[in-house]
Amino acid sequence: MAESEKYQVLILGAGAAGLAAGRKLADAGKRVVIVEARSRLGGRIFTAPQAPGRGAAPLPIELGAEFVHGLPHSTWELVREAQLATYELEGTRWCFDDGLLHPCGEEHRGPFQILERMPEWLATQPAGTDATFAEYLQRAAIKASDAARAAAYVEGFNAADQHIIGVAALARQQRAENDIQADRIFRIRSGYSALPQFLADRFLQSGGTLLFDRPVRTIRWARGAVCLSGLLENRAFELHAEQAVITLPLGVLQAGAVRFDPKPGDIEDQAARMAMGPVLRQTLLFDRPFWGEALLGTGEIAAAGGIANLSFLFARQETPPTWWTAMPERTAMITAWTAGPKALALANRVKLSGEPRALLIETLSVLARIFGISMPAIRKMLVSWHTHDWQGDEYSRGAYSYAPSGALDASLRMTQPVQRTLYFAGEHTDVEGHWGTVHAAFNSGLRAAEQLLQTPPQ
Repeated sequence: MAESEKYQVLILGAGAAGLAAGRKLADAGKRVVIVEARSRLGGRIFTAPQAPGRGAAPLPIELGAEFVHGLPHSTWELVREAQLATYELEGTRWCFDDGLLHPCGEEHRGPFQILERMPEWLATQPAGTDATFAEYLQRAAIKASDAARAAAYVEGFNAADQHIIGVAALARQQRAENDIQADRIFRIRSGYSALPQFLADRFLQSGGTLLFDRPVRTIRWARGAVCLSGLLENRAFELHAEQAVITLPLGVLQAGAVRFDPKPGDIEDQAARMAMGPVLRQTLLFDRPFWGEALLGTGEIAAAGGIANLSFLFARQETPPTWWTAMPERTAMITAWTAGPKALALANRVKLSGEPRALLIETLSVLARIFGISMPAIRKMLVSWHTHDWQGDEYSRGAYSYAPSGALDASLRMTQPVQRTLYFAGEHTDVEGHWGTVHAAFNSGLRAAEQLLQTPPQ
């Protein structure tokens, strides 16, 4: 179908939400086009294959979403349909505190126990109560050392500021995670991008159209009519349809990077009530998994065997504070994760340094300190370094969303169709407590598509 022809439905964004919506609508017989600003699929799912050398098979390097958290039905149904191989994370968890590397003990369970008690605390408060997580820690009289660990966990996992994120949202998230066994973590062996690629293939087979490299700047609409317009190689383009599904990330909505004419009800006001979390994620590939050698020669033979099976490493006093390997896959790859306020502080330090590789240098120095290796030695072992600036990416403007105190209802209000013409989807519109996850994005796309099918334009 030529771009000049009129479609029935326009979908803005070829991420998980847009592709899920597109496939469902195309399967229902709608003439659908998905319009993507980037030259690739997936949005914040971004897998880059990297050949490790020495004849080994290429490793998928995840620059965005990496894990399937728990057993969400929509994701696993898609994984099975696509016949994708997966594996569950295994291995040992280690902590680095006060200069000492050791197996994580019971103190590591503290943050989870505080979060598990939070819904009970909230239930004892007056109806409608919300508070920031920092306020909750004070009101619930959590011991200072335990509070510090819990705050670090919430900020790292949710990419949130403890002084902003709401306990009502965290309590909903806790219940949602329990429902899908989110403590179990899986990877897709060929890389996460295989899922959006499968959805795109099925969408195209059902007669859908997929257009890349078309950054939309304006959405003009009236009841039963939508026009997306922008520039393609400095030439204006327009696409028309009766209805549209908008899957712009929260950060893009908040920035006003795409102009609505007229305003889409109170959607932008509700988006402004939410928050977009920052993340600095780096994957480092070495010539060997040197962390398995960390305690050799110290006499701690049992501990040395445990570190060889390292899965997660928590270094709360460092930046980056969280690390993981590909266990049980025995690769020489380790990922460094910094989120929330620590990510903003690290990004500012890197920017002020004026050194192009300042982020890598600081990350290697922390890794060297944790494992007792010299900087020259760790530099020599490094094969490659991979990262993506999600905050600076104009098509994401952040990693993923969270609900501040007092904004629990904002996501629900963004799910309301606007005059049977505009439908909004994306992980920030999740209403079950799964914000920031791929399954939230998938589900939101399916929800928006179902709403559209049930409310034809008039």
